Amino acid sequence: MKNSDHKYMSLCIDLALKGKGKVEPNPLVGCVIVKKNKIIGKGYHRKFGANHAEVNTIKNALKGTTSLQDSVLYVNLEPCSHFGKTPPCTDLIIKHKIKKVVIGLKDPNPLVNGKGIAKLRKAGINVKTGILSQKCFELNEKFIINISQKRPFITLKVAQSIDGKIALNNFSSRWITDIFSRKFTHELRAQNDCILIGRNSVTQDNPELTVRHVKSLRQPVRVVIDKDLKLTLKYKLIKNTPPLTIIFHSSLKKTEDKKYLKYIYVKSNNNIIQVSDIVKHLYNIGYYSILVEGGSFVFSQFIREDIFDELIVISAPKIFGDGISSFKDFKLDSIAKAKELFLKDIILLNKDIILKYKNYRNVYRHSN
Repeated sequence: MKNSDHKYMSLCIDLALKGKGKVEPNPLVGCVIVKKNKIIGKGYHRKFGANHAEVNTIKNALKGTTSLQDSVLYVNLEPCSHFGKTPPCTDLIIKHKIKKVVIGLKDPNPLVNGKGIAKLRKAGINVKTGILSQKCFELNEKFIINISQKRPFITLKVAQSIDGKIALNNFSSRWITDIFSRKFTHELRAQNDCILIGRNSVTQDNPELTVRHVKSLRQPVRVVIDKDLKLTLKYKLIKNTPPLTIIFHSSLKKTEDKKYLKYIYVKSNNNIIQVSDIVKHLYNIGYYSILVEGGSFVFSQFIREDIFDELIVISAPKIFGDGISSFKDFKLDSIAKAKELFLKDIILLNKDIILKYKNYRNVYRHSN
């Protein structure tokens, strides 16, 4: 039975991934119904605000059978027990007299968080939890961070030479990585609500920060830290053209929001805007994932404040020697204080190597 549980839960995860980019900020959920060791229904959460995975799966199963009695429902996240944009999934499961429910992960949302499991058990349904729980956690880590820490999920993306330089001393940085890595970066952009950079990255590179090399249903919001409001309309991000650009500053200069340009004042601390304050603001106005693309001062701030979830390093087979280091403003006086990360994945992409790290602080913190 253990192997069967793992097999069906793996299928739930595969189904859930089909909703990626369409259901956020809701979690990715897939579901399977099995009867007499045969799959009779499959489904997943397809779109934000639409039917949940359990509803779609039950509808799918009822196309081929009139009764779900004595069947087993597998789902990677605990079924909801409250009214939201849709009715409670637990009620539908109980209504169709499903015998057993196998759950990958308890939902951390306080509106659910064990209530769905309790309701099913109270109705006499056998509930089993914790199947492939780590994989289920990783599937919805963005959602879990949003719910548990009340902030966006934060990814730092660094493109550098093999000796750890993101630019030469004259700030030249185009192009360190090749077109395949740039396409990978655009895929990352498409998966996030916001792209964040500092003012120096704007003045040195004059980037567009848009998704261009891959198809995407949306363009992420561009976020710039410009403490003293020194950026002018000559830069692509400031020209009031889509998508939206948000500028965080601590200046007393008069600002005027435009259709695609928004200013947010944040009080500085020791003449520095804390990235934790920016992150808090973005979460409060409805942005749940941030891709940080530079530069070194901004990268160093996120490391220093320990407010990030993953670090993706794209390393090109080039040696710069002297140059600007990725985290040159993160300074320590002891090796014992070094920031330690967990290496999650290594990808060889043409000539470049992609290293995916997780922040130890946020790894393996989940409950069944």
